[in-house]
Amino acid sequence: MKSFFPCNVFVGGFFWSRFRAVALMLLSALLSLGGVFGVSPFEEGNALFKEKKYPPAEEAYNRSLALEGDTPSTRYNLGKVREALGDPGGAMLEWERALRLDPQNAMALKSLAAARTTLSSRPDPERWWLNLRPLGAAGKEHWILAAGAWLSLAGLCLLWSKNSRAEGLTTVLAGVLIAVLGLLWFRHSSAEADMALVRARSIVFRAAPADPARALEALNAGTRLQLLDESGGWSRCRLADGLTGWVPSSSIERLSPAK
Repeated sequence: MKSFFPCNVFVGGFFWSRFRAVALMLLSALLSLGGVFGVSPFEEGNALFKEKKYPPAEEAYNRSLALEGDTPSTRYNLGKVREALGDPGGAMLEWERALRLDPQNAMALKSLAAARTTLSSRPDPERWWLNLRPLGAAGKEHWILAAGAWLSLAGLCLLWSKNSRAEGLTTVLAGVLIAVLGLLWFRHSSAEADMALVRARSIVFRAAPADPARALEALNAGTRLQLLDESGGWSRCRLADGLTGWVPSSSIERLSPAK
C-alpha cells in the first residue's frame, strides 16, 4: 500500500506558509493603526497633562489632531497645555479654533474671556446678528442669502394677487430679513477666513512695514486682526474698528490651521 505522507507534508507546509504570511500582514496592519486598540493620542495627552508633562502632552494632542481629526475638545485641551507652558497667545488661538468648531463651547468661551481680561486684549465688537445664526450654517451662508432672495420674489408675486396681499407682504418681509442676515453672515464668514491672532505678548501696530515707522498702538496677545497683505516679513492687517497697519508676520498666526 502506497503512503501519501510526503504529499500531505507538502500540502500542509504550503498552507501553513500562506497562513503565516497572512497572519503577519494582519499583525502589521493592526500595529500601523496605532492607538485604535490601545490608548488614543487624545487620552494619552489627557494623562500626560494630569501628570504635568506639558511638552509631551502638547505633542500627543497634535498627533490626535492629525490622526483622529479636528475636535473642540482637542483644541480646548491643547489651549490649556499652552497656557500651562506660558504661551497665552497660543492658548487663546486654540480656544478660538475650538469655538469655530463649536460656537457654544462653554469651557472655551470662559477660558478665552478670562485670558482676554487678564491680558487686556482688544475685545471684538458684539454682533447681535451672529447670535441668530443657526448651528450648521457655517459654509452655507450663500444658500441662506439665495433662499431669502427667492422668498422675497415669491412674496412679490403674491402681492399681485388681491386675495393674497397680506400673505405676500409677510413673505416679502420674511425673505428680506433672511436675505439680510444671510448677507451679514456671508461677509463675516469671508472675513473670518483671513483672520489671525496676536501670538506675542505685546506688539506694536505700525503705519508702515518697518520698525522705525510711526506706532499706531500696542496690541496684546489674543487681539484679532484681519490679514490684508504680506510683504518682507510684515503683514498688513485691519483691526475690528477699521484701523489698518502693519505687524511682524512672526508675531501673529492665522485662526484657520494649516492643512
